[in-house]
Amino acid sequence: MSFDQLAPHYRWLERVTAGGVVQRARLAHLASLDEAQNILLVGEGPGRFLAAFRARRPTVPITVVDASARMLAAARQVDSGPTTFRQSDLTTEVLPSASWDAVVSHCFLDCFAPATLERVIANLAQATTPRAHWLITDFALPPSGWRRTRARFAHALMYQAFRLSAKLEARRWTDPSPYLLAQGFKLGARQPFNHGLIRADRWQRT
Repeated sequence: MSFDQLAPHYRWLERVTAGGVVQRARLAHLASLDEAQNILLVGEGPGRFLAAFRARRPTVPITVVDASARMLAAARQVDSGPTTFRQSDLTTEVLPSASWDAVVSHCFLDCFAPATLERVIANLAQATTPRAHWLITDFALPPSGWRRTRARFAHALMYQAFRLSAKLEARRWTDPSPYLLAQGFKLGARQPFNHGLIRADRWQRT
């Protein structure tokens, strides 16, 4: 999986396909990070969340991890704080344990098939402190009705496009909730967007 080819176009593609909905979802639980002192930002892409976070907390240490060198380069251009940029494939590289008190993974976990998703979540979980927060924005499936049918259609188009352009592993969305619960995280808040097609979660380890 590589988003290098999409990196120069990711911002305008997001605006064309989703308007400002994805960014609003990314920022839905931003205030919950006001007390975090060391943040792990995973799969950040071109830096839209990073720029908004820096406007709120310009001096907090952040580690940005992405498998795409071009996405990391784009994120560097919008950052002005104490940030470490790290090119890493979290499906194979194990992160340092108990190092971060908050994780942010927007539009990242929905890229993986179930077995890989479970492994990636375990890797990220072991890298957090005992009371860490975890913010997640991803595409999702509403529970029933026309919203679910609509979302299935949108997912089919989206996953096909990303499998061709980025060699995405996943063929469909997998709910990460069971894997987060297994790692000791509890859902604190969930906010749906675009009739449930996108959801913004705040989890916390208890």
